[in-house]
Amino acid sequence: MNSQASKNQPKIDRRKLKGEATRERLIIEAIRLFGQRGYDGTNTRALAEAAQCNLGLITFHFGGKLGLYSIAMTRVKNRLNELINPTILSLDKSTSDENLSKKELYEIIKKSIENLSLQLVGLEQLAGHALLLLRDLQDKSDDSNITYKTVFLPLVTSLEKAIDKATSYKDPSHARLSAFMVVNASIEFLRSYPIFYPETQDLTIPTPTMPHVVHLLTSCLLTDHDEPK
Repeated sequence: MNSQASKNQPKIDRRKLKGEATRERLIIEAIRLFGQRGYDGTNTRALAEAAQCNLGLITFHFGGKLGLYSIAMTRVKNRLNELINPTILSLDKSTSDENLSKKELYEIIKKSIENLSLQLVGLEQLAGHALLLLRDLQDKSDDSNITYKTVFLPLVTSLEKAIDKATSYKDPSHARLSAFMVVNASIEFLRSYPIFYPETQDLTIPTPTMPHVVHLLTSCLLTDHDEPK
């Protein structure tokens, strides 16, 4: 009996590993396709074909298309939060540092957003996470507001406090608007960049990069700070 059990064990393990691999492929392809086409524009057959698996496995692993979409969104939100949270902690720490001048805090804000944006660009090129999040907000699903509040709002709030301290805006809403525009424009850039800046053979024209975009955003929105003494 023990010999028979030993023979069967590797088969069970291989089957389990194969199932986990298929489930992971479905999630990866769901993030990509839902991001590109939206929930209504993506059918289960396209998802199965992209993941190179049987159509019935979507139901087996996720209970259907809605279940797969929910898991894909959770994956995206968790991954983005992993990237964003360190920036929030860093901004909050800098904002509470009374030894920093407005100019120094301003430079920290610029660098923090630039570094975060570059990480998001890398993730976007790899997996298309931000595109799915933007699509979800655009489609106005039932969970869109929750998505915004759990992923973007903490960053906007933290950035708003930092901007408010780093500047001399008389209108408090100015800092909030600046924070929202910096975050929104950086994220939108991930979606629009391939459309407006396709590959070109003209090497004399430098291709804009995320640091360029962030520099333009912060220079235009965060200009009211103390000059270095």
